[in-house]
Amino acid sequence: MYTIINQNVGALLKLINPQADINPYVWLLGELPNRNVAQDQEFQRIYRLYWQLNPARLSKEYLAAYFGHLEQLKGHPEHITVEAVARHLLPIPTHGNGRQSLQFSFASKLVHMLNPEQPVYDSMVESFFFLPSGGANETTEQKIARLLASYEFLHTEYGRVLEQGLLAQAITQFRARFSVNAAYTDRKIIDTLIWKFVGFLKRGAVRKGIVVYG
Repeated sequence: MYTIINQNVGALLKLINPQADINPYVWLLGELPNRNVAQDQEFQRIYRLYWQLNPARLSKEYLAAYFGHLEQLKGHPEHITVEAVARHLLPIPTHGNGRQSLQFSFASKLVHMLNPEQPVYDSMVESFFFLPSGGANETTEQKIARLLASYEFLHTEYGRVLEQGLLAQAITQFRARFSVNAAYTDRKIIDTLIWKFVGFLKRGAVRKGIVVYG
C-alpha cells in the first residue's frame, strides 16, 4: 500500500484542499496555547468541524467536558496518555438520552493536539491497516484493550515508516506542494495521506495499483 501511495501521490495531493484539510489544523495548533479552549467558541467550532465531532452529535455536557479537559491538560504533553483521556471522558454522557460511550478516536485527537507526534486513531486508519474491530458482546474493558493495542501498533508502525523511508517520496512532495512547517509533523502527513487514500479505496478508485478517476 505504501508503494501505491508513493506512485500515486500526485493524484492524492490534488484531492487535498488546504482550506479544509491543512489550514484549520495549523490554526488550531497555533491558537491552542493562546486561548482558553474550554470557553472559546471560535476554537471549539473550528475544532469540531476539522476533527469531525459534529457528525457524532455529542451532548453539550460531553463537549464541555472534552474541551475543558483539553484546556486542563495544556502544557503537560509528556504526561498525557490516550487511555487516561478516554477513561476520564468515559463517564460523561455522550448523548442527550444519558447514554455513555467510549469515544476513543476523539480521545486520540485530543492527545494529538497536545503532542502532534502521537497518532490519530479513526475508521480510516483502522481500514487501511485492517485493524481488528470488536464483536457485539465486547465489554468496555475489552474494547479499551483492543483499541490500545491498535493505537500502539500505529505508533510503532509510523515510526517504522519514517525510519525506513517507506513514504519518503510522498512526504517530500506533500511538503513541497503545501509548504507546511515542522508543526505539521511527518506523522500527521502520514495520517493525511492514509485518510485520502482510504477515501479512494472506499470509492473503488484504485485499480491494478493505479488511482483511477471516474
